[in-house]
Amino acid sequence: MNDVIGVAWYKDEPTYRRALAIFSDAENMPGSYEDWKAIVDKQCELIKGSGNIAIRADIDPETFTSWCASHGHEANSRGRTAFVNHVELEYQKTGKATVIE
Repeated sequence: MNDVIGVAWYKDEPTYRRALAIFSDAENMPGSYEDWKAIVDKQCELIKGSGNIAIRADIDPETFTSWCASHGHEANSRGRTAFVNHVELEYQKTGKATVIE
């Protein structure tokens, strides 16, 4: 059985910049959307190359902070990880998610 691995996803550069503005650990993130995308593209290739399924955990800065607050997380790496785990579980329950091809 293939593992489902969620990937924190930002749909475009403006979304990524807005996300960096809300993250309390933005200094630990790649400095640009292009740098982030290059890293994630490599991660996704490794995930898929191992026979696993990569799914997008779309982070919308406006709703992510609300999600974090309602689930007891800060908008940081732990919050992002918790959100990705949440998306993975939802996919396993419902089969609904955006698979990264």
